[in-house]
Amino acid sequence: MNIEYLYVAIIALAWGGYPLVARSSGISGPIGALTLSLASLVPIVLSTWWQPSALRPTAPGLVRQVIAGFMMGIGLLAFNALVNSRRWDSSVSIPIADTAMLIVAVVGAMLFFAEPVTTRKVVGLALLVIGIVVLRPK
Repeated sequence: MNIEYLYVAIIALAWGGYPLVARSSGISGPIGALTLSLASLVPIVLSTWWQPSALRPTAPGLVRQVIAGFMMGIGLLAFNALVNSRRWDSSVSIPIADTAMLIVAVVGAMLFFAEPVTTRKVVGLALLVIGIVVLRPK
């Protein structure tokens, strides 16, 4: 089995499930995002301790990583607010947010990393957009 499929399964279960658990907590706003962020550090720190890397980040790489982390924090604040909003069903808000993120990632990879625009990617993007349109709240 290709290890990437295992990663996808873990991501699907963890990232698909945590918004549901977060919503059930009733903890919203910045404190909710902070709690999620702090709790997420536990497996990251344990993994880093268990499997230390000999690689040290370069200054430009570290700057980009900090920018990415800042963007992740902004996204987590917005995602936590959306997940805890009762104006949209969870079965609508979470998939729409996740799908919109996928669209940005695919288009961004093609623009920033010169990845090829293929028929499969265009069809996949179209299906993602159709999914958002179908799921959108009334």
